[in-house]
Amino acid sequence: MYPDANTASALVTIQVPYEKVQIECIFGQLFKDSIRSSRTHSIRVIKSLLSLFSGNEASDKHKMVSPLDKVPMLSFTSEVIAYLPYNHLGDVLFIIHNIAGVLSLEGNETMSRLMSFLRPYGLSNDDGDPTEEDKLERAALKPNPSKSKGLGAMTKKSFDAAKFADLCAEASALVLLLRLSDFLREAYSGATHTRVLAYLPGEKERITDRGISQINNVTPFNSKIPSAIAAGSNLFDSDNLICQYAEFRQLMRTYDSSQMVASDEGGNQSDDSKPNGSKRKRADSDNQSDDSKPNGSKRKRTASD
Repeated sequence: MYPDANTASALVTIQVPYEKVQIECIFGQLFKDSIRSSRTHSIRVIKSLLSLFSGNEASDKHKMVSPLDKVPMLSFTSEVIAYLPYNHLGDVLFIIHNIAGVLSLEGNETMSRLMSFLRPYGLSNDDGDPTEEDKLERAALKPNPSKSKGLGAMTKKSFDAAKFADLCAEASALVLLLRLSDFLREAYSGATHTRVLAYLPGEKERITDRGISQINNVTPFNSKIPSAIAAGSNLFDSDNLICQYAEFRQLMRTYDSSQMVASDEGGNQSDDSKPNGSKRKRADSDNQSDDSKPNGSKRKRTASD
């Protein structure tokens, strides 16, 4: 834990002589000693941790907590998931697979609710096209986003800042999952695009998936979410909310694009399998028939002529 930090952390840093600083989860040893030796136990723990991020699967107890209040807990949980010492690639693939499931169910829904909220204030694209940058995304690139031209509606009393903060908090939960997916793909060499695409939770275990570990020089996982409350006050920090919203839009746009590519590749793989193979065989057969007996007969007739 970091006693000087404003929020709790699930990570500790360890300086190994002549090596790069290592980051470890405070629950790492417990996971090694009591959980990871059983795939059933490890999957059960992973499922429990991931369920905290899903608004659809949250327990009644967690539904009583506002989305804004859940953000610190989810940041802490994301660190745990990122740095538990997995020794089986199936655990990593299971996490990435389930993150994709949550995003497919809740990503576009959350995006739609954000745009529906912002549209009456003139802060969302009129056509609702999420593939294009909107005013808030462009403003997030500037030093003081909330003071950007065209965002005057956010300073009016009619603007429901509390509602916007809650929506951004829900989006931040998905941002953490998107970051997690990217981090795990980078941290574990076996989590290739092809392997992730082909993974099924019930697939037969592969011996080569055992004994994995994180790559040492991977970029550290980022669990930080800008605070929705301005420092030293009870007012909402409009700049941070705009940045939360903008990151969600950008990451979802990238994720949706990657899903479209994956879908196309899946279709191409099926096209390149047996049917095309059969076509190639038939074509080869036709060529062989053309070059065999009939042509030989023609050559013989020519010779005789």
